[in-house]
Order: sequence, then C-alpha cells, then structure tokens
Amino acid sequence: MKLNAFFLILTISGVFTQDNAENGVAKLLLDCYNNTAIPGITIANERPPSSINLLVEYIRKLEDANPTLNARELALQIIQRLRQDGITWADRTVDERFGVPFTSSRLERYKFRVFISRLIPNPETTLDFGELSAPEKCALHYMISNTIDDFRRPNEATECSKSARFTSRIITRREAEPTNSDVESISNINPHGSLAQINSNTSQCPIELGVTYTQFGAIKTGDVLAGIAAGLNQQSVDGVDNRYAGTLVGEIGEASLYQAQEIVSLGAVGGWNSTISPKYLFLQSNNYLQATDAEIRGALDGLYMALRMDSWITSFSYLKISQILDAYYSPYEKGVLNSYMKACNRNILFTEMVPQDTFYNQLLAFIPVLNRAAISGVSLSNNSFPVLARAGINASQLYIPTLTTRDLLCTNNQVITRVSSDLHIFIDTTWSYSTVQLLLTYVLDNIDVNKFGTRYTIYGGNDIETIVNQTYYLSNFHSQYNEAVHNNVTRGFAYDKVIEKVESIANSKLNNATYAGGESTIFLFVTATSINSNQVTFLQSRKSVINEYLSYISILVAGTGSQSDYGDLVTNVQKDVNIIQQSTSEEQVKLYGQSVVNSIKNVPRSIVNPACGSSYQGSGTFSLTDYVEPQGVNYYKIPTNYFYSSSNLIVREQNGATVSVCISRENSKPDNQTDTCQNISNSGFTVDISGYCSGTSVSACSPIYISLSGIKSTTTPNCQEASCRFPDDIKVSITLEQGSCTSGSTVYRYSGLILFIICFVNFLR
Repeated sequence: MKLNAFFLILTISGVFTQDNAENGVAKLLLDCYNNTAIPGITIANERPPSSINLLVEYIRKLEDANPTLNARELALQIIQRLRQDGITWADRTVDERFGVPFTSSRLERYKFRVFISRLIPNPETTLDFGELSAPEKCALHYMISNTIDDFRRPNEATECSKSARFTSRIITRREAEPTNSDVESISNINPHGSLAQINSNTSQCPIELGVTYTQFGAIKTGDVLAGIAAGLNQQSVDGVDNRYAGTLVGEIGEASLYQAQEIVSLGAVGGWNSTISPKYLFLQSNNYLQATDAEIRGALDGLYMALRMDSWITSFSYLKISQILDAYYSPYEKGVLNSYMKACNRNILFTEMVPQDTFYNQLLAFIPVLNRAAISGVSLSNNSFPVLARAGINASQLYIPTLTTRDLLCTNNQVITRVSSDLHIFIDTTWSYSTVQLLLTYVLDNIDVNKFGTRYTIYGGNDIETIVNQTYYLSNFHSQYNEAVHNNVTRGFAYDKVIEKVESIANSKLNNATYAGGESTIFLFVTATSINSNQVTFLQSRKSVINEYLSYISILVAGTGSQSDYGDLVTNVQKDVNIIQQSTSEEQVKLYGQSVVNSIKNVPRSIVNPACGSSYQGSGTFSLTDYVEPQGVNYYKIPTNYFYSSSNLIVREQNGATVSVCISRENSKPDNQTDTCQNISNSGFTVDISGYCSGTSVSACSPIYISLSGIKSTTTPNCQEASCRFPDDIKVSITLEQGSCTSGSTVYRYSGLILFIICFVNFLR
C-alpha cells in the first residue's frame, strides 16, 4: 500500500511531526530519565526484569485500558509514543527541574527516525495507560528502545567477566576481518556520529538496551513490535517495504552502511547479569555493534510476523499483540494460530520466508535512504550501494544460520500444561533477601501468573502481615517486595498463625456464593523454622480437619531440614515438600525453584459447589466453564464433599473443536492409557456417578479426577470472549447434576472453637 501524498513529500531532513523523532528525549518519556520524578528509574537494577512475561503483561495492560483500539492502532501507539532509539547519557550535570542529561544522539536513532517518519503513519487516537503505572510505562520504554551504552564503568573488571557466566551460547568471533583498503571502517562512531577510536573511556563490555530475555535467545524488542506494526500497516515508499525496513533489512542495512566494506561483520554475543532476573545484557565485544545477536533475532522474528500478518488477521480479525507475543515465545512451543510460527523455528523460517532476491532488492532500496538520513562520517557514491547490499546479503547467509541453530530448537513434543492457581505464599525472612527474591522470581515467572492463570499473595510467615497484595501481575512483586521490605518483616515462622490464616482464607472462598473453583488453591510455606514438639499435636489436628473439610486446598513447603520433618503438615512429603538452602548460585536456586514449580503443577484444579459454603449445607446442579488449548491438558479434582450423593457428571465441548475427556478415581492425571476416556466435539460426555461412594464414608471415598485434552483443531479460531487467552482456546463446561454438600460430621462446625482451645492450651504451656 502506498503512502498518501503527505507522507511521500516528507524527507528525513525535514521537520519531524513525531516527538520521539527529535534530538531530545520525547516529552512523554522525560520522566523515564528523571530520577527525581521516579527514583532510580535510569538504573536498570532498579527496574523490573526485562523478561518476555513482563513485556506481555505491560502490553495486556495497554490493551485492557484501550478496548476500542485494535492491534493495528495499538501497535502504532506503542512504537510512536513509547519507543525512542539512540538515547544516551550526555555526560554532564543538569538541574532536573529544567531537563535531563540524556539526548537521542547515538547512531541507532537514524534508522528509527526513517521508520517512524517515513514508513508508518502517526496514530490518530490517544493512548490511555490505565493500570500501567509511570514506572511500568518507563520499564516498557526501556524494553523497546534500543541503544548501546558504551561508557566505561568503574566495576567492569568484575562485570565483564561475570556476565560471561550467563551467556548460554557463547561463540568465538572471527579473529580477523578482511578490510577494504580503499574504504575506511566507521564502526567506531561516537554519540555525535563522527569517527572515534576505542579509548580508555569505552567499555570493554557495553550494555545493550532495548532487549528482552527469552529462552530462545535475547531479542531486540523494538524490532519485533516494529514488525507487528508494519505488518498491520503495510506500505512502501520509493521501493522500501516497511515490513523489511523496520526489521531485518534495517539491521543488516545499518551494518553494511556504517562498516562500508565488502565483508560485513554481523553479530555481537551478549551475556545477561542474571537469567532469573535479567536486567543488563553485557556485550562481549565493543566493536562492530551495528547488528548484534539480539538485534538479528528480533529482526527475524519481527519480519516473520510482518509477512504472516495478513493471513493471521484473515483467520482471526480480533488478534491481539499480546496473543502474538505470548504464543510465539511460549516455552511450550505453542506457535501463533498454528504449531509452526514460533521462536524455536527461527532457523527454518528464515530459509522459507525470506527470498534472497527480495532481501537484496530491499537492502538496495533502503541503504541509500539511511545514508541520506544518517551522519555516517563518510560520503558514499551511488556505485557503492549495490556492493554494500551484496555484502549484507553474503554476511547474512553466513551468519544467520549459525546463530539460529545455536539457539534452542523445537522439540515438537511439548504438552501445554498451564497453571491456574490461587497461590498464597508465606515467607520466613530468616532466609536472606537474595535467596527468597531469586526463588520467588523464578517460581512466579514459571506458573502462568496473569489474568488467565495464576494470582498470588505474599505474607510474612511470623506476623502474617501482607507483603504483596493479591494480584495476577508479576510487576507487583517487583514493585512491592524489595530488600528494605524484607528486612522489615519479623523473622521466623508461626505455624499456628499461618494455619489459622490458611483456614480463614479457605473458608472465605467456600462462602463465596459465586465461586465454583476451576483453579488450585495452594499455600506455599517458604520456611527456615523447624516444627517444634509443642506444635505437633496442633498441626496433626488441623491437618485432619483440612483433609476432610477443606480438601480442595493444598499445602506445599520449601524449607530446611528433611522432607519427613513436615509430615504433620502436608499430605504427601515426597510430592509436597522441597528442601532448599541458602545459596548464592543462580543455577542452584533455579533447581530449587523448578522443584517448587513442579509441585505446584502437580496440584490439579479443584471444582467446588458454590451452594455448599463452608458448612456444607445445601445442594443443587452447578457448572464450571473453562478453556483448554489445542495440544494442552487441564487436570481437575472434584472433592468427595460435592458428589457423595450426586447423580451425573457431564462434560461438554462448546465451540466445535475436539476434546479428549478422561476420568479416574485414583490417578490424579488421567490419560487414555489406563483410564476411561472419550473424545467429544459439540457434544457431551455423561457419567453416572450415583454409586461412586456406595457403602463408604465421605473420608473413605476417593475424589473424581478429570483431564481435558485439546485436540489439534482444523476449525477457524473463534474464541473472542474476555476469558480466552488465545484465539484457538476451546471452551468446555463441567456440570454436576444434583450436586450434594456432604461434610460427614458436625465436627467442622465447631472447628473455630477447637482451634481456639488448642492455641490457648499451647499458650499455657
């Protein structure tokens, strides 16, 4: 699609209408560089991690705050309002009442200006930030705005060596690059665009900003979003296709132009400060940084998305930016609307989706445009452009296949097992802040914390004061929990107070007349305090009550000692208890964190009859509506309290896809190898459960376990409801006809009194 006349007459040397195309920091972004307005905002260590889950969360907040904007309009808003490349420190002191010591003066700015000023339109609407706070807006800005911070830092001797430990795929750069003796290399360009030699003021491991950590390699986030924006706003100016210029051609063209030699050097390996809480990406080189590894990955991903966008929108016109990113970078290798378009297929997609003749023609068209826009330090003749374009092609053909095959490739056997939980975490601050912070960062990042999955609350384990209010935002953990907060929480773990809180929360949920479950309810004790002998009787009595009357909840432990130490607290010490220790090793903390994640994933989602309440009086038919993904599986548990005298269990598929339903009484993860299963599509699966508890008590009758597995569907994705995480989600319902409410005895009605008496006796001791 051609630009209108207004855009055709714009030149990069003319007046910019976009605030973020100017030399100064855009007005909307000034507070992101003002430490008085937002303390510590210019320090990456004070900002949230640069992770793919947080990126998706921020964009979801913008989508929720702007329901009238479609993906095309929102993509423009994000690029034109929140991204500004090339911002660097001005190396001077400025009174922040008047301005900030930062300016858009690095070479990264030129390519970005060409893109936003000539190749995509300005948004015509305003952007509402909704729940996206000012610090989060700035965190998003830093995630999508690219620059290289190459100022030498005083602690580089430690940083540069340490960062290499977190580079999962280090490569050896070419020892010597052939140069064209007739053309001077201009890879060393200072922030003002002129030639400069690497000197003592240049960092040996520069920091790359505007990048995001994914398990498939670091990506330049701005290129990914530029690809989405260009794919949704396709247009061409003077032969330059914005889908290519905003992504791969832009990066390779920039390297070809600035290096200006027949053999172009691509790639710069980076190492994160941390792979649990990634905030800095340190580059292992300070030369030839025009097309880093992260930039190439992001450019490839952005181009793939741009080229496929037409077909995606044709299949599902309501597709959201967050859904694209969530599916493409899914650790389950989900893929966008199919199982092929995903990050782990990056190497295959380059071969299949980027014709080399188109690639060359786009480079040949773009390099002169960038040359006119940029301050490159040399004057190039028109005859040089075909040579530079061919050099870029040759370098790409050599480097991209080696880069993409070093990244994680698809296993193609992933089963999607999402976590949907109400997680309550009690922490013993006897643990060091660093251990708890890393452990919980890892756990929360791997259990689907978002509005479609898991929500969490964090309490002190001694005083039971709330540290992080209930939320499904990862960002709240990073904003509400810090070292000062940790150190201000009373140390220790008061098991009696914690259990009392557990029962209070569990009863409150049961007394919610609209709550039907569909999630696990988990209480995670992160404790460094052992259970003493005076607490054993109390814990044993409460464990019995919880198992019989609150069997929909689960208690898990991450603590010291041995698993058997917690036998009076949990149901199964082998599955429910994870032993951890203080550690400064991230790899060790990851192992601890993954064991906790596995325990959380092992707990099925509970189904609750909302008519029963905590007194288990009443009855009635009730249904739970939920969603399962193709190639995904949800596991459910119906406690005996809710079907002891019921008649039928009915599972229905509701939007034309196919779901495999399996039911078991003993296996908490039913499958078609050993359990009763049936495929359903636009139909129901009915099971007579009236005799499931015949001749047994409530406590002796086993629960019902259900698995729902989404079968790969050939139907057009059509899940448009607010509860749909992805367009291809499959809607299902689980119904219990004439669901009973049975407690088995009246003991629980007086559990509060019993609890008080036990606590009082312990106090007298």
